[in-house]
Amino acid sequence: MEKLLTEMLDYNISEGVFSKYENTISPVIDFAAKESRKQKTLTDCVQYFSKINDIEHDLSGVCAGFDNVVLNDELSDKKVRYIALELAKAIDSNSAAKIKEIKKEFGNDKEFLTAKKFLDKKCKEVWNVFEARNKVLKIPHAAFKSLGITNQPTLEFLLGDSVRFYEKDGGRTTADIIASILKNINISYDINDIHKFLKTANEKENCKYNFKTVLYLISEQNYDTLKLQDLGIEKEIFDTAFQALSLGNKVKYLLRNIQLKITRTINVYSKIG
Repeated sequence: MEKLLTEMLDYNISEGVFSKYENTISPVIDFAAKESRKQKTLTDCVQYFSKINDIEHDLSGVCAGFDNVVLNDELSDKKVRYIALELAKAIDSNSAAKIKEIKKEFGNDKEFLTAKKFLDKKCKEVWNVFEARNKVLKIPHAAFKSLGITNQPTLEFLLGDSVRFYEKDGGRTTADIIASILKNINISYDINDIHKFLKTANEKENCKYNFKTVLYLISEQNYDTLKLQDLGIEKEIFDTAFQALSLGNKVKYLLRNIQLKITRTINVYSKIG
C-alpha cells in the first residue's frame, strides 16, 4: 500500500487526473489497504503483492499515466512471484525438504535470489521480534536455515546508529538497547555476540563508549579490565564509571580482576611447565 502511494507521488498525478478516475482507483486502493492488514504468514505476503501487481495491471488499463507504474518491483516478475510463493508455503510449514526441492529446481536462477531477498525481508515482519517480546514465537528454524534467511535483525541494525552517534550524547541509549536485546526472548544474541560487535566498531570505526555504557557493562554484565580494554575504553571514561559504581559493584569488579590476574598467571606457568 505504501508503495502505491509513493508511486502516485513520484508520477506527480494531478488532482484533475485523480478526480477523473477516482471511482476506479478508490475501490482498488481500499481493497489493497484491507488486504495488507490480513498478512499473517509469508504466503499471505506473497499473495498480497501478487494481487497488488494485478491492481497495477488494472490501473494501467484505465488510467493514463499509470502505464509504467510498478507497484511492487520485487515481485513484478511472474516467475519471481511463483518461486516466492512456493518458498513461502514451504517456510510456513517449516519444510526444509520442500525448500531443498525448490532450490534444486530454481537455485541457479536470478529470480530465485530476488524471491529469497523478498522473503528474508518479509519474514522479519511476520515473525517480528519486537512486537512479541514477552511471547515465544513459533519460528520455522529448519526452513529458515535451509533457505539461508532469518527473522533476526542484525546487530548492525540494532546497535549501529547508537554506537556511532548516541554515545557522544553521554546518555544510556546503547546500554538500554543492549539490555533490551538480552531480555528479548525471541532474539538469540548473547553478551559475547554484542561484545564482538562493540569491539569491531571500536577497532574499525573508532567508536568510543561513554561512561554510562561502561557503567552498565561493569555492573550488569560483569566486565573486567581485559574486556574493557578490548573495547578501547579510555582511562578517564573508566575512572568516571568506576566512581559511579555502588560499593558492592566496586568490590565485585576488583575481585573479578584479581581472579583474572590469578588465572592469567596460572596459564603462563602452565605453558612454561
